[in-house]
Amino acid sequence: MKPSAGLFLAKANDDLISHCKCPDTFIGAPAQLDCPWCGCGWLFVCPKCRKVFTFARAEKCELTWEQLAHRDLDGKYGRQPTQEDVDEWIGFMQLLTRGLQLGTDYVYLDGWVFPTTETPLIFDGMHARHELAGVPQIAALSDRQSLAQTLGNRRYWDERKLDQE
Repeated sequence: MKPSAGLFLAKANDDLISHCKCPDTFIGAPAQLDCPWCGCGWLFVCPKCRKVFTFARAEKCELTWEQLAHRDLDGKYGRQPTQEDVDEWIGFMQLLTRGLQLGTDYVYLDGWVFPTTETPLIFDGMHARHELAGVPQIAALSDRQSLAQTLGNRRYWDERKLDQE
């Protein structure tokens, strides 16, 4: 079974933050921890080099869900993934990437992906509730300091933290 009608997210460019220098790569599953301000809550991860980047684009993908899962999971934790690991990865990534539009650029934010043109951006994420006029990563292209008030700021995340009951 091909992903999202043959679409998946690939690194779009090296704009804003991009420590990944791989020329062509699909995204790996976000490894969001309890410190999303560090970047794990708003940057994509490359499954090849394990480094991060900001923008991804919906592109045609001939790989199966299982092949994509193995590209990300094989050796990730110093071991081969179990079938349960692969199935869990596939389930999460199918949810994360549903509704992709070919050629559209996306950002990752707190458990979800959004088109870079999304306005306003109001949602409950894995860690916090967000009410933003637009995509912070786009705003940061012209004002990098804006990240210090939003995504890169621990206070931003803590003040919006969801109850974990």
